[in-house]
Amino acid sequence: MARRDKKKIIGFAPETTYGVDAIAAGAAMSHVLGREFTITPLAGESQSLEYDNGMLGQSPQIMTEAYVTVEFTVDFAASKDPAKAAAWGTLMSACQRKVADDAAAKQTLYSIDDEATGSLSIYFFQSGSLHKLVGARGSLALNITAKQFGGIKFAFTGLFVPVTEAVLPQLDFSRWVTPLKIGVENSSFTLDDKPFKLISLEYDQANQVPYQEYVGHQEVMITDYQPTATMVIEAPKLSELDVFAMAQAGSEHNLVFTNGPVGNQVGWQCSRVQLGRATYGEQEGTQTYSIPLNIIANSDQFFTR
Repeated sequence: MARRDKKKIIGFAPETTYGVDAIAAGAAMSHVLGREFTITPLAGESQSLEYDNGMLGQSPQIMTEAYVTVEFTVDFAASKDPAKAAAWGTLMSACQRKVADDAAAKQTLYSIDDEATGSLSIYFFQSGSLHKLVGARGSLALNITAKQFGGIKFAFTGLFVPVTEAVLPQLDFSRWVTPLKIGVENSSFTLDDKPFKLISLEYDQANQVPYQEYVGHQEVMITDYQPTATMVIEAPKLSELDVFAMAQAGSEHNLVFTNGPVGNQVGWQCSRVQLGRATYGEQEGTQTYSIPLNIIANSDQFFTR
């Protein structure tokens, strides 16, 4: 019988000991309600033996690395309880971010943490096969576009575990919240506390996530991050916003995007952002700016409240 591509699901759990399967050890498995699930089940490099054996053609090869990569996108949506992390919060804890619940303020902050060491055990069920990653760490990217639903794309790398046969588990998506449309009804965007007409915003944390293997040691590490972003706005009068002068000055600015009312709100903000070299564009006959953003150090933050 043919295996069906759509019968796939991702489960995950935070690890207490790096590289030790948290789910097999009894941790509750959460399930991803998302889209665009992809897996590279046996990533890494191989090395050819390249013998001088008097023969033409290819030489035998040996796998010198074996790890797994997984990518998927989840909705940029709020938490059911603002004082507790959203369903995607645990995923961020393995992407160099600290997840901090604040019951008094009824909000949760997801901030870059240089000292973060979180990792995940990830189960990828694919139509009868189970691919496991342990010690998984990764990176994330945010996409916000008017008249659409925002999304967070996660990309994880984990240590290889032999593939087994398995049926899909009983699924529970109760923690996931239906997203709100990006647009005039729900969204707010400000630069230095002044509102502007946002068309799109893209952010990439760009973690560097190498697989390391030495004698007696293997680990997926996050060794650095180089966040980048681009925003597209309707071009206002120069007297209202001189993006060219701001870029030349190299000044730092504060940017805030929110979607949804407080109580069902998700957002992203950066307290130290420089505007790059703007270019002109066009949106339905209206002039726009496409502006690259320089996100300085660990100054950006996701939040739900």
